[in-house]
Amino acid sequence: MTVLIIGFAAIVLMMIVVVTDISKVFLVRRDLDATADGAVLAAANGLAAIYAQPGAGSNAAIDPEEARRLTAEYLDAVGADNRFSGLDWSADVTGTTVTVTLSSSVDLPFEPPGWPGSTDIASDAAAVVPIR
Repeated sequence: MTVLIIGFAAIVLMMIVVVTDISKVFLVRRDLDATADGAVLAAANGLAAIYAQPGAGSNAAIDPEEARRLTAEYLDAVGADNRFSGLDWSADVTGTTVTVTLSSSVDLPFEPPGWPGSTDIASDAAAVVPIR
């Protein structure tokens, strides 16, 4: 009976460790998703204001450097470097679409033997820049 109780206790403890680690990754990933969404919207809205052309019949060429500048300003404004460990980001422009990619590493609360102490996560967000 004692062996059975110890075995079940070990299984319950492992389940707690796994659920806690997965929950931490999920919450950081959700925050990273929200930050990527905000960054891409800031870039798209800023670019839309720059490229608003009343009466223009064709789309203007969007400056990728301006998209990167607007994304960097947003990430600095929200303190993304302080919220995410090892934050890496990129902002790309394809046609009238801006895509922001954020990646970070998450330190796990528990590190069972044989498991890594951290994991990498990434998030992508895209928005269309309306050019009038």
